Amino acid sequence: GGFRKKSEPTMGGGRLVVPLAPPQRRHRPSPWTRVSHRSSFLHLVALATLCASTLALCALLGTTSGPTRLGQRVVSARAGVGGSGAAVRAGYLEKLVDAAPSTVKVSPGSKFSVIIEPRVDSGREFLGRFLSENEDWVRNLLQSKGAVLIRGFDVPTAKDFNNVLPMQLGSDTKKGLLFDIIYKTIIASVFTLFRDLGNIDPGRRMDMGAGGRIQVLAPPSDCIQGPHQESLTLATRLSQRYIAFHCETQPQTRGETAIFDTHAAYEDLDDDLRRLLTTHCWNFRDVNGKPTNDLIPCVVAHDDHQKPCIQVYAFGEMGEMAAEVAREVLDRDNLQPDPYLYGVTSFTLRNKETGAEREMTMDERRRLMKALYKSSELCAWRKNDILLLDNVSVAHGRMDGRGPRKINFCGPCVCVCAS
Repeated sequence: GGFRKKSEPTMGGGRLVVPLAPPQRRHRPSPWTRVSHRSSFLHLVALATLCASTLALCALLGTTSGPTRLGQRVVSARAGVGGSGAAVRAGYLEKLVDAAPSTVKVSPGSKFSVIIEPRVDSGREFLGRFLSENEDWVRNLLQSKGAVLIRGFDVPTAKDFNNVLPMQLGSDTKKGLLFDIIYKTIIASVFTLFRDLGNIDPGRRMDMGAGGRIQVLAPPSDCIQGPHQESLTLATRLSQRYIAFHCETQPQTRGETAIFDTHAAYEDLDDDLRRLLTTHCWNFRDVNGKPTNDLIPCVVAHDDHQKPCIQVYAFGEMGEMAAEVAREVLDRDNLQPDPYLYGVTSFTLRNKETGAEREMTMDERRRLMKALYKSSELCAWRKNDILLLDNVSVAHGRMDGRGPRKINFCGPCVCVCAS
């Protein structure tokens, strides 16, 4: 399959051992000091545009229901932690696989993902029709497994990827051209305004090709991203219920995307850590050390199957621990944490009932990251691959690599290009 566990042999029959150059560390502003911000006319224009566009978008959307749009509900502080219903879900998955259209083949990945491959037609026109006509079936497969890899179809470019992917897979509703234009305006404004303010990799930039919804990220290196759900620090998560990745240029060396089964990780936690996360919210702090606007539950019950799922954003302080644990679990001694903060330096835990705040100990952080990496698998990219993820039950993170690599990403109305 497309997902390789660390213990699997390579094509040569032996264990993957790749000599890598010393880490290419980019300048990293200290997360413990205040980041100096440049006031510029461009930022002021972007802010004004963002405010106007947001008001217009709200008028189009009407009232939103916050986390409910993400297919999740908060786990009660007194809720039990048992009753997984694994046998029922296994039977449901078997029925889904049996119900697969005859034009495709469905097979298991290395751990919790599934792979869809063509039986007859591998063209991009067929794939576009297939995803559109079988959207409910694909969505149910995603809800059951959390990760679906679509492999072997002819989808060579970001524009092709954007055209074949149904918008419904990433967003609850289709709002039409006006919504699309306003949304893209907001995204461009947010990106311009917060790239520097959020300490985002300066190699990341907007590319107005492929429908004007593409960003380009910096090349892979020895630095890895810790596990995270997309836009987790926002309560609405920009309505990114499902997200999708696409491989336009296959990595030369490694360059995988790690995906994390957050329910399996939750089940693997010790009882004390399970209780801690169930009864607390993340209170993230931005690059200036100030609390962000939204409190994010550490664990939510997935609305589709009610399984408790860890919600995580391992950048900043937690990113350091993620790299340390990944070196141990994945047996890659070269791994370094991402030197950029993506809007978050640190966090505290806030009790849902009392409002009391506390620090998370280093031992608790280590055990959390270890459970997540033990419940992960690596997507070893091939050209034209498309990976669909449930953005509640599955976290993801970029792994280390060398050479050219171009991975496109698509949320509800936004595509991102990772090179």
